[in-house]
Amino acid sequence: ARANGGGEARANGGGEARSGAIMAAMVEGVQRRKTRKGNDFVSAEFSDSSGQFAASCFEEGLVDLFGQWAKDGTCVLLNVELDRPSPDEPPRITVRSARPLASVTSAARMVLSLEIHRPEALSELALLLTRGADAKGEVRARLRTGAAREPLVRLGTDFRLDSEIAEKLIGVEGLANVALTARPDRHLRLVT
Repeated sequence: ARANGGGEARANGGGEARSGAIMAAMVEGVQRRKTRKGNDFVSAEFSDSSGQFAASCFEEGLVDLFGQWAKDGTCVLLNVELDRPSPDEPPRITVRSARPLASVTSAARMVLSLEIHRPEALSELALLLTRGADAKGEVRARLRTGAAREPLVRLGTDFRLDSEIAEKLIGVEGLANVALTARPDRHLRLVT
């Protein structure tokens, strides 16, 4: 799943729009290559629920890891930069950092945001969320009441949050726009 995060910025006055995103995807294949300066980089193929896409990674510390992740079919959390030279072209995706999705644990400082469209979804939400003394996850819910100003409620900051919980919440009828964000970076979102 993917989502653009943050505002777009103009790079170097060249008219190129850039934005950041966090994407969760499975590594399908990797081609190892060399830059003009002789440094290793990878061009990788990924798949997610919306289809397949390609990205490049110039972080030398990740080159060997991507090879292993492709071999194992690992799902990874990608912090990427999207460069869109023109509105008519698909964005070029460059990986800035990556880690296995399974390593996104409840020990991390995460924010889960979602919309509640049906009151009945609250009971299911309460069943799926767990709290703990060592947990640091924050949950924010937008109550879709149909009023001009719909309330945003902070349910707490001591929840255990990870990608598995987010995936379960997506399947709950009456919940929408489930987004898991790694704090403190408020500009990047993982939308599953």
